[in-house]
Amino acid sequence: MKSLGISIAHNSLSAVLWEHTLFSSRMEGSCEVPCAEPYGRAEDIARLAEEVRKIAGPGPLPSAVLSLPPAWTFLRRVRLPVSDLPRAKKMHLAELEGNLPIEDEEILSDILPAGEPGAFLAIAARRSAVEKAVAAFTEGGFLLDRAITDHVSLLCAVLSSKNGFSGLVFSGLNDLVALRLSGGAVMSARQFPAAIAANPEELRAGIREILDADAHGASPRASVVFGDHPASLAELLPQPDPFVLPGASGNASPLAYGAALAPHFGRETGNFSLRTSAEAESERARERSRVRIAAAVAVIAVLSLLGTIQVAQWAVGKKVSQIRAQIRKEFTEAVPGVKVVVQETAQIREKIQSLSRQRKELGADFPEPTAMLEKVSRSLPANQNVSVRELSYDSGRLRLQGDAGSAELVETFRTSLVAAFGPEATVTVQEAEGSARGGSVRYSILIEKGGNGRAS
Repeated sequence: MKSLGISIAHNSLSAVLWEHTLFSSRMEGSCEVPCAEPYGRAEDIARLAEEVRKIAGPGPLPSAVLSLPPAWTFLRRVRLPVSDLPRAKKMHLAELEGNLPIEDEEILSDILPAGEPGAFLAIAARRSAVEKAVAAFTEGGFLLDRAITDHVSLLCAVLSSKNGFSGLVFSGLNDLVALRLSGGAVMSARQFPAAIAANPEELRAGIREILDADAHGASPRASVVFGDHPASLAELLPQPDPFVLPGASGNASPLAYGAALAPHFGRETGNFSLRTSAEAESERARERSRVRIAAAVAVIAVLSLLGTIQVAQWAVGKKVSQIRAQIRKEFTEAVPGVKVVVQETAQIREKIQSLSRQRKELGADFPEPTAMLEKVSRSLPANQNVSVRELSYDSGRLRLQGDAGSAELVETFRTSLVAAFGPEATVTVQEAEGSARGGSVRYSILIEKGGNGRAS
């Protein structure tokens, strides 16, 4: 699998092409082009695409991850009443609305896990700026998979060589950025615009602010530095560990390198992505398609079930009509127009009892199909992997066929059917064998009148 990381800096655009396989990972190449104006324009993006094609070779370019500069973003630490990331992603926007220097409709954001239950780091950007950048790179020939920020790129770059790193990460590659990590999670973060970066006292105060509160402003046990760090931080970062790209990566951009690795650190970054309007609409279209397919399957299943019930009811009605015709025939034979017969009442009673026994043998006193299906439905084990794929009904015999997660679930289902149909029915597991699909068991159960409810 190949992934392309792209970094936008004030004076240059950079790219790193990364190849990841089951057995190894390596950098295939990198490139950088200067910008004619801050953060580049269409001509700069076109030149970057040309350089990337020289590295990637013929054919379409691999999917790319675009890393946006800190100057375009806003950081907020938020606390939510939920801990699971999917729900937090849906809820966090309400915490940002009214708390950022942009209109609520312009907020485009996502969150990073912050190492504590309910705590997250929200990174937001102006929607119009992100969508303009995404459109420009798409028009330049790049196939963008997602848009992230330099904070996420720094996190991925550090974790690629220091898994579960705890300490301070400082970057002077673009705008000044500082992250405090604990176990690989971003506990706090700060970014420093030019005005603060130029003021040593404010810069030191900002760095102290994000250090671990339990350490009372002291330096963390470890620190990683990207690029150069100001001399004013020498006291806070006495022995920084400079970040070094793996192998013979030369002068590749560490930010583009981290962006290229982002798809491989989905768990650590929570699959961070600033979703543009086009991505959101595409996802909504896919969701609508899934709903339509599910609805069509449900309608087909209901129609099939109704058809089966109607056929079964027709068969029962026909059977009852045949029995009634037989009763009329035998009664006529029993009393063929005779007005006075010795013990006439006893003879008729004997005939009726005989016909009743025959009717029971034919199964006409067995529950109607609708009632039987209701009993089967109630017998299905709750919240278990048991499904009924097919059912058939003939002469008072109901056959169920389907799949179950195990043989024990089949026996649980059979026991429930015995309780539902009572002692007048026999519930038999005729077949229960393993399937190649995920280790499930295919079963066939027969329910018929008579017996003590035990499987034969």
